[in-house]
Amino acid sequence: MTRLFDSHCHLDAPALDPDRDDVIARAIERGVDGVLVPAVSPERWDALAALRARWSAVRIAIGVHPYVIASCAVDDALATMEARATALGAVAIGECGFDRRVAIDLARQSEIVDAHVEVARARELPIVLHVVGTHGLALERMERHGPLRAGGVVHAWSGPAELVARWVALGFSIGIGPVVTWARARRVKESARVVPLERLLVETDAPDGHLEGATRGEPSDVDEVVRAVAAERDVRAQELRVATWANAIRLFG
Repeated sequence: MTRLFDSHCHLDAPALDPDRDDVIARAIERGVDGVLVPAVSPERWDALAALRARWSAVRIAIGVHPYVIASCAVDDALATMEARATALGAVAIGECGFDRRVAIDLARQSEIVDAHVEVARARELPIVLHVVGTHGLALERMERHGPLRAGGVVHAWSGPAELVARWVALGFSIGIGPVVTWARARRVKESARVVPLERLLVETDAPDGHLEGATRGEPSDVDEVVRAVAAERDVRAQELRVATWANAIRLFG
């Protein structure tokens, strides 16, 4: 069985507490052998290490998500992030990002992303970006930083296809999530066709990310994402399984 890599999954989310062992078992059965689990808040950083001990497929990233900026000691977290990333064996920094829906000034969100970039550069780790409703602003901000040596990923891509090339020029990969299975997801489908194969990642963003018709996502869903992307690109799903596994391993190890 070809191995699958879910490049973004919140396996630590409380919604999975009742049946996490079953969720992991289903993922293993479907061939999932790699999962990046990014922290959304500093309070969850240590819990991710425990989760990795539970399932060897797990890689972890630490960061501060836009959703929690208002409810956590952000500056304290940023001050300790580099040391904690080293201590916890994080393979990436994030997720962090830009979200127009959050009641936090976008200038402040940008400053927090800048701090994540500094840590990513210092540790030579990729950065995991969350971008919602701010694709132009986010791209311009990251272009100021220039390419990151270790690269990064714009996860759960929802932007226009014409911006893909500029992100790729910065060394970023593009994470296509389960929204690609939704009939109305025109922009995501268009983007899935144009991402260079070597920069393509697949993800579930579970449990909140989910396939069309579902109410909750799981890492086992990543093969359906692969199939949907393959259909858009008019290639065999097996080709994408192999390529996206290699891409994720190259980025996250």
